Amino acid sequence: MSDEPEAGAGWPDAGDATPSAPPAGWQTPPAAVYGLEHPLRCPACKAEIDQLFVVRLVRIRVNFMSSLPRSGRVLACPKCRTILPGELGAVF
Repeated sequence: MSDEPEAGAGWPDAGDATPSAPPAGWQTPPAAVYGLEHPLRCPACKAEIDQLFVVRLVRIRVNFMSSLPRSGRVLACPKCRTILPGELGAVF
């Protein structure tokens, strides 16, 4: 099995996919938009999606000395805004 796309097909280009205006119902645009290689169904709203939004988490307040990270990221369905399981990893 090859990682190369079939002839005539291309990999999704998420580089320019970050909306300049927030999507409907969002206060600010997502931190990033990732395109999916194949459309999938959101387990929450059952809509077919071909992108995932990445939303930043920022620690606002903590009442103790915390070893937890100050920020993070979650993946969200662009249609229903449900947080989806997944991970972002660096490719070296």
